[in-house]
Amino acid sequence: MRKLAFAAICVMMSACCSGIKYDEAANILDADSLKAHVSASQLARIEDGKLSGSHVIVIQNGKEVLNECYGLKGVECGQPLKGDEVYRIASMTKPVTALALLIEHDRGHLDINDDLSKYLPEFADMYVVKRDSTGAVVKDENGKPVCGEKAVNPIKLYQLVSHTSGVGEVDLDAESMARCTLDSAVAYLATRPLNFDPSTAQAYSTGAFDLAARVIEMTSGMEFEAYLKKNIFDKLGMTNTTFEPSEDQWARMVAMQGRNEEGKNYDVQKKAGCVFESFPAAYHAAGAALASTAPDYAKFAQMFLDGGKSADGKKVISEESLALYSTPVVDDTVMPGIIKWGLGVRVVTGEGYVLPEGAFGWSGAYGTHFWIDPVNNIIAVHMKNSAYDGGAGSQTGNEFEVDVMRSFVPSAEPAEAK
Repeated sequence: MRKLAFAAICVMMSACCSGIKYDEAANILDADSLKAHVSASQLARIEDGKLSGSHVIVIQNGKEVLNECYGLKGVECGQPLKGDEVYRIASMTKPVTALALLIEHDRGHLDINDDLSKYLPEFADMYVVKRDSTGAVVKDENGKPVCGEKAVNPIKLYQLVSHTSGVGEVDLDAESMARCTLDSAVAYLATRPLNFDPSTAQAYSTGAFDLAARVIEMTSGMEFEAYLKKNIFDKLGMTNTTFEPSEDQWARMVAMQGRNEEGKNYDVQKKAGCVFESFPAAYHAAGAALASTAPDYAKFAQMFLDGGKSADGKKVISEESLALYSTPVVDDTVMPGIIKWGLGVRVVTGEGYVLPEGAFGWSGAYGTHFWIDPVNNIIAVHMKNSAYDGGAGSQTGNEFEVDVMRSFVPSAEPAEAK
């Protein structure tokens, strides 16, 4: 959508959601049924070798209904999960960055409808990548994308966290990546053509979140991780969420599960000191590089059902600004179907999906998954680290959604008329 359309939605949602309070859900989860369903699925995946270990948490009406660990911390160590393990959450970093951007919007330090160039002038005159008659990107003799026509639309801040900016990825050679920082990533993206004219299409982008992080640094005067720690992690008690794990946190990091062609599981040897792929820990990649725990991320998710506050009442963000988070910013012409992009999350916008309309959440490339269900007042978190079953289509994530949604207490049958 164009700026005016999204701005109108923002006003409408702020008005109708101001002062929102989530009542206790009419549909109540049955704890025994939930544990039985989730356990059966998780243990079945462990049995068939498609899962080495996981930690799941489900909370309804602010009360923990399920908190269970299954399997091992790693294939080689053979230690059972205890519940304090640290996971590479990959793209579940994105919802955190989107929240930070909205906090700055809430404080009046920026407007999410602002042009990116207001803060980063180097993104004022962008070009769109050249494509051939088949739609393939045209590249030069060095394999770099060739610039086509100048972009018509400016990049808006909200587009950075909704995959509608056209910004691509930080695609550096190994030597350059080893030295990469947030600043150098931003500088690199400024030299690359856009994948499409902003707002005219949608395409998944991790790099765009780095631009949002840099804007947050500029408007707040704080380094990005320090900003997250002060304004989100400390307030919510997320003591194990970081770009740069401590020695203790590294010791609690779960192994990345791999699976060879013969179906044998093994621990993938990750590059030392790197949370996400080969990104150095000093590169606080705003779309991919956080590490966290299941209890920490549950606190983050619960904040959305608690009106933008922590469990002990600390304000993180106003309810009005928080409502923008799950407001779809694309229409059917850009993204057909009932799943639409909000700000840092996917939003269910109609019937036909396992989660109800209004639910929203995200997944990570290594298999982490979470969602928030305002209809039933539920938050659910699934943590695992897998090199081959991750992202939005992971088997364990999909099964987890089904298991939760089939675990409600059966509705009472109406009494027969006498």
